[in-house]
This record gives sequence, structure tokens and C-alpha cells, in this order.
Amino acid sequence: MLMALKRNQKGLTLIELLAVLVIVGIIAAIAIPAIGGTISKSKTKADTASEHMIQEAAVRYFIDQDPELATGTTVSQTTLVSGGYLNAEITFNDKLARTFTGTKTNGGGWTVAVTKAGATATPTAT
Repeated sequence: MLMALKRNQKGLTLIELLAVLVIVGIIAAIAIPAIGGTISKSKTKADTASEHMIQEAAVRYFIDQDPELATGTTVSQTTLVSGGYLNAEITFNDKLARTFTGTKTNGGGWTVAVTKAGATATPTAT
């Protein structure tokens, strides 16, 4: 009778349950840092894309305002929004302020350099 009861019992033993928990723990230990790095990289790429978009809007602004502006002129996001060059001000993920400075080129065009607060200028858009 005892053998018949043991054959009909279904479920997991404690050892099987512990083995499953250990495997899940190992997978989580590997996956969580990888996901964190991916999220960080995506935020950095989003900030870079936003900078490029603002640079392009600033170039259009400088070209439109060309006769009135001197080289080395900075423009704010507020000015670009109020002038219709951007739809809204952009908040960056790294929370650093940016300065967008226009420089007139010899060919009559403009380049715009982006400077983060406390950093050096990044590549320009023309």
C-alpha cells in the first residue's frame, strides 16, 4: 500500500526546487548587468541624437538670422522653440546643460559646436 501511494504522488522534491532556484539565480546574475549596460548606452545615444537635432535646428536659425549675427554667437533651446526651429525644449538624460555656439564659415555657412557644462566642445554640425 505504501508503494502505491509513493507512485501516485506528484510534485517536486526539495532538491529539485533548490536546483531550479540556483539556475534562475545564475541566469539573473548574468542578465541584470547586461541589461543595465544596454539601458545606459541607449540613454547616451538618445542624448547624442538630441544634440544633433538641436545642432541642425541651430544651423537653420543661424542661416535665417545671418546678417544680424556675429560668429561665436550662442543660441538657447528657448530661442529655437520660440522661433519655430524646435517643437519643444529637450531634457537630456545626463542632466548636463548644453551650449550651442555658431561659427560662420568662409563659404558663408555656419557650423554649430555643442559644449556640455564642464566639458569641451563636441563635433560640429554644418
